[in-house]
Amino acid sequence: MELGEFVKESIKQLIDGVIDAQKYAEEKGAAVNPVGLYINGQNFLVDQGFGQPPIPQMIDFDIVVSASEGGEIKAGIGVFGGAIGLGTQAKNEDSNTVANRIRFVVPVMFPQQNMPQK
Repeated sequence: MELGEFVKESIKQLIDGVIDAQKYAEEKGAAVNPVGLYINGQNFLVDQGFGQPPIPQMIDFDIVVSASEGGEIKAGIGVFGGAIGLGTQAKNEDSNTVANRIRFVVPVMFPQQNMPQK
């Protein structure tokens, strides 16, 4: 899997997960990433007047990118993250593999949800 595709799909799945969690929370009278959420020191508070801007969430990526070429293996880039192996791995005694670690943060503002009415 190409690095760009991995980042894109990871963020898309996180957004979809937040939306699904919001639907569930609404059924239960709760809220996920509520409108008006803000940080006061180390505490998260909700402004009931909804005057606070959304808080971006920082998505940390720590990715190992490997490039292989040689023998019958086509040159390419595989992304391998944590316990999940993504990409293609092959064995070939005549191949050269280079691995690099990339760390970066992507700020994302997830959809917000109104607080349940009491």
